[in-house]
Amino acid sequence: MDHPGGPPNGGTILGYVYGTIGLALIGWLAWFGMRRRRYGGQGPLEGVLSAHIYLGLALIVVATLHTGFRFHWNVHTLAFALMAIVIVSGIFGAFAFWRYPALMTHNRAGATLGSMAAEMAALDQQCRDLALGFSDEIEAMVVAVTRDDGGKFTLREILLGRGPNPLKGVTGTAINRLRDEVGGAGKTLPAEVLPLVQALTKRATLVAKLRRDRRYRALLLLWRAIHVPVTVALVIALVIHVFAVLYYR
Repeated sequence: MDHPGGPPNGGTILGYVYGTIGLALIGWLAWFGMRRRRYGGQGPLEGVLSAHIYLGLALIVVATLHTGFRFHWNVHTLAFALMAIVIVSGIFGAFAFWRYPALMTHNRAGATLGSMAAEMAALDQQCRDLALGFSDEIEAMVVAVTRDDGGKFTLREILLGRGPNPLKGVTGTAINRLRDEVGGAGKTLPAEVLPLVQALTKRATLVAKLRRDRRYRALLLLWRAIHVPVTVALVIALVIHVFAVLYYR
């Protein structure tokens, strides 16, 4: 229906209409982002959140039509790119809050972070007590195990879930050393080694659970660490975009 004198772009009458709609959408979406973080508001926000998601998706169409499918290396395209990042991160945020809380509940199996930390402390003490019946070498290895939480928590582990195997490293070395004691020069019986091996294995399983819980919580925060700052950058770029259009028209 629109036949501008030149190629379709944001500076035509229809382009201004789409731009005004897009500006209103971005303003409302940014308002909701601040509104949902305030206490004492009126009424539930579930319905508004649903609108936030769908209007954010609609904004992709509106903003693309506003550009007339013309992109250049300038602040106008920068604003569009920032908008796309905000929307994509918002989609991931919606997925994260649908997916990861359920995984956290399943991983904890009814426990809380406090009870899991208390269980870890009890297992550490149990391992150290059981190690007293062995050589100084094994005791030192077990003490090192009780100070190990799986190593550095990396971005690769957060994104891909590929963390260190808690049954390897110092824990695996200690368990293998205890197994070597059975039938060795010390004539150690399996029944003497088994309680400590079980305690070390149980501790490794708990370390894996705690790291998974930490990963899920990190993923719930990661999208926001991108979404909020880029939203601020988008608002700034949008102000520059509008000023440049009106001033240089």
